[in-house]
Amino acid sequence: MTYTDRRSFLLGSAAALGSASAPSQTTREIRTAFIGTGVRGKSLLTQALEQPGVRAAAVCDTAPVALDAALSLARRDTPRSFTDYRRVAELKDLEAVFIATPCDLHAEMTVACLEAGKYVYLEKPLAITPEGVDSILKAARKSKAFLQIGQQMRYYPWLRAPISRILRDKIIGKVLLIKAQRHSTASPPGEDKENLRAWYYDVKRSGDRIVENGVHNIDVCNWIADSRPVSAFGFGKVYLPDPIPAGTRYMDGYSIMYQYENEVNLTYSEARLHPAGLKELAGGQWWVAFGEKGAVTMKRDSGLLYGMWEKGEPRELIPPADQGLKENAVADFFACIREGRQPFADLRVAAIAALTTIMGREAIYRKRMVTWKELGVTV
Repeated sequence: MTYTDRRSFLLGSAAALGSASAPSQTTREIRTAFIGTGVRGKSLLTQALEQPGVRAAAVCDTAPVALDAALSLARRDTPRSFTDYRRVAELKDLEAVFIATPCDLHAEMTVACLEAGKYVYLEKPLAITPEGVDSILKAARKSKAFLQIGQQMRYYPWLRAPISRILRDKIIGKVLLIKAQRHSTASPPGEDKENLRAWYYDVKRSGDRIVENGVHNIDVCNWIADSRPVSAFGFGKVYLPDPIPAGTRYMDGYSIMYQYENEVNLTYSEARLHPAGLKELAGGQWWVAFGEKGAVTMKRDSGLLYGMWEKGEPRELIPPADQGLKENAVADFFACIREGRQPFADLRVAAIAALTTIMGREAIYRKRMVTWKELGVTV
């Protein structure tokens, strides 16, 4: 089974590069609700309000401060306010819903909205357990609407351009190995700028770092591999301020290896242990795809092709016009609704990405290799 059929890939990478800068011009009104209006939800609301023909008809949050802020932001549209997501799902005059709540709530909220026939833009991950993923898959198969997952890296031109060349044009031949990382600097003791909300640290709610955060980068690896993994093995823990075993608190570092159905091997590392001054030695986030004919390195606004036996300068794969462009995931969500097409970051992408990270997490927790088959979910 391939990760995406060829037609879907071509529509999602090469052809959709055009839609990244020129979404649908149709502007019929789409009445939209927003469930979860915290930091990420507020950002999605802001982006949605910038889209032509989009009306914020309802906002929902259990935190009064977040709800009030959303109502103020969307005052142009005079949205109704709710604290119970089920009441939002029941609204008959809604067409679309954004869900940006803590990860453990994704499955139940998404199922309710899909069963109500609403188009859903769900923040990653799809769910934090195989059972949660399976429940959404079953609801989506019966729904008249679609789901788009909030893995916006699939909508960055600086990733779409080189990955399209790797998969469509075979510029490095068959992909053999992938190396990738996401490293950042930990906050000083007593100060945590990244995780201000308690649910992040509760692995029963967030799914742990690999599922809640690493899903972005690992999904890009799935995309490059054009396949899905069959097994995973890795290590991780809470390293600072004192070592704590994985599974007890949100990990600050882990390394994981995957083997894919098409025999591509991936090595991925994520850590908040990177000193701020250590920039010249592989800091930040990047991907390298190694193939029969060479390799492609990818980081923000740079996709470089290195020929296997070429000694000159690498070739830039990102057109100058695409460098610096922002992702357009929200714009394309509404374009898909109006045009009757599936999003590139669709249900299948969402399910495979979530299950890939869940499998990796369980391998770290159980201290052994875990297989895709053990997850028990049909995608």
